[in-house]
Amino acid sequence: MWHELDLEAMACEAFVPAPDRTPEEVEAIVVIVRLELCNRGMPCGAVALRERLREHERLRPLPSVRRISRILTLYGLTYGRTGWYDGDAIDGLPVSARVPPDKRKHFSMIGNGQNA
Repeated sequence: MWHELDLEAMACEAFVPAPDRTPEEVEAIVVIVRLELCNRGMPCGAVALRERLREHERLRPLPSVRRISRILTLYGLTYGRTGWYDGDAIDGLPVSARVPPDKRKHFSMIGNGQNA
């Protein structure tokens, strides 16, 4: 069993560099993985997302927990929220989740060139 493994091939595969990602691509990956975890009822905070990205996505370098947290905040994906909606007020949100309406992002912007 284990003696049948091709260790040289495995070592080469482990060092294949992941493609460079633009900041927009990183944001899209974080948002999509967060929504996937949320829809499955799994933990979907910044720490859980980073662990999921480390284990399952070819994303290198891995964004920091702080960067992931900031992405989630910009997209309104914190505190059990599933995004920003028309008329959302920031009054009831914790200070760390308050984003002015002109700075908010929505996952429908991903891939439309509007995410800059």
